[in-house]
Amino acid sequence: MELRKTLLLVHDLFSDACIDHALIGGLALVNYGLDRATSDVDLIIDEAHKDQAKDLLLKSGFKLVHESEEILQFTGLGYLDILLARRPISREMMKNASVIKELGIRCLKAEDIIGLKIQAMSNDASREYQDKADIQFLLQDPMLDWEKVKNYADLFGKGDELEAIKKKIKL
Repeated sequence: MELRKTLLLVHDLFSDACIDHALIGGLALVNYGLDRATSDVDLIIDEAHKDQAKDLLLKSGFKLVHESEEILQFTGLGYLDILLARRPISREMMKNASVIKELGIRCLKAEDIIGLKIQAMSNDASREYQDKADIQFLLQDPMLDWEKVKNYADLFGKGDELEAIKKKIKL
């Protein structure tokens, strides 16, 4: 299934079930103007809705391929990854998400996407080059909350790497 159709289908399912959700990942980067190849839809929901979301998606034709306390991954009607907001910081990210007017779907702010990218490359070194490239692009957002980005970097011990990226793009 085409990514846009998968995104809209899941958005409609979650909206009808009152499951708050926001776009993250490659499609969120597209929202910020980065023409990024991606093969899945990435969303974030509150962990309190994990079982409801899982049941809803399974009943709608998706197949669960991986489940942990952090993530749900589905195939079938498209590739779908759902990050579960379990901590105050990720719940705050969701609260601050803004609506993409053309789609009516909420998307995390650029600095919060950077925070997730920093976390992802900290947890999986094989993601480092792509995540750093994405971060480099997002750092150019003129509305960026630099203090928040710095806090995310410091949280994961990546402050020096963030500074190196900033110097590289002359910020």
